Amino acid sequence: MNLSRRGPVIAYGDAGNIANVTDAATGAAIAQSAATDGGGVDFDVSAILWLAFSLIVGLPLMLVGIRVWRFTTGAGVGLAVLACIWAAFINALSANGISDIVVTIIVLVSFLLGFSIGLFKLGRAAGMACLALLGGISVGIRVVLFRPNLLVPIYGVNWAIVAILGVATFVVILFQQRVAMLIASTSVGTFLTALGVDLIINKQSGMSFGLRYLFDRNSSHVEYFYSLGWHPPLVTEIIMGFSLGLIPICAVGQHYLFKQPFYAGRKDYILSSRISSESTAREIVNDEETVGGTASLSEKKLAASEQSLPLPDIVHHSIPVPSMTFTAADDRHQPQSPMITRKESDELIGVAK
Repeated sequence: MNLSRRGPVIAYGDAGNIANVTDAATGAAIAQSAATDGGGVDFDVSAILWLAFSLIVGLPLMLVGIRVWRFTTGAGVGLAVLACIWAAFINALSANGISDIVVTIIVLVSFLLGFSIGLFKLGRAAGMACLALLGGISVGIRVVLFRPNLLVPIYGVNWAIVAILGVATFVVILFQQRVAMLIASTSVGTFLTALGVDLIINKQSGMSFGLRYLFDRNSSHVEYFYSLGWHPPLVTEIIMGFSLGLIPICAVGQHYLFKQPFYAGRKDYILSSRISSESTAREIVNDEETVGGTASLSEKKLAASEQSLPLPDIVHHSIPVPSMTFTAADDRHQPQSPMITRKESDELIGVAK
């Protein structure tokens, strides 16, 4: 019994259009529908939510990803969860499907749940690993979307290219954490920023359609994608190319602007250092108050050292005082010293010393 999955059978009409799509295993017809995949139409609520989300998450990662580690690791887990949930939904929906706003809310809520996990230290390693994988994947997706109907005619080869680039950035993190985070955050950031800008310009016909064309293998959407095909607009190609060129520029810029390493304990370390400094200062103030209330710590130490030093014995020496006489002719006191020799003077000076 063959359990391998087979694709739908497509029957074409005389004009070259798709006449019907049937299940390869049962032969039953598969109902077809459009594949908006939660992306919305023009600037409806779903489209605006995706546009805002792309820029709010993308710009910080592109410009300061290495600096805000909590946001970066949170985005890594959140985006990984979002991509998995979105891909599962769009490939599992029936022809009837559900509204775009419901898909959008479910996917964005899944991002918030993953983001909340990556905010804390327990999700730090997972966030870094997910972001490293997504960094290479985001580059690979842009590469394969440059050509009409993807880079390589064989669909699986395009995903092989995407997977190889994802694994490459993941391997880098095992040896150079900072380099990997610089590349990953700027790669994912430029991808999301490019998507947001392209949604403003091309709405759902640019990168949005290319992503759906790459990810959506739903048998209910075969007619939709086969009939339209992927033909990237020139503006979309320019935006994607420019975003790829920004990766090394933003990575180098972040490297020189933010010198500190990408690690989870930085803020906690600063907080503990402040607490330690404040407690030390408190102890010094208390010590100063115990010594006279006004004496400084250095004066206290000096006083203690002086008290511990032995005082020298004081020897009193008597020095002869010269006699004085008073005369009526002069109302001033005039000292009259007896004549002494130089030898006696030196002896007197020695005794005084």
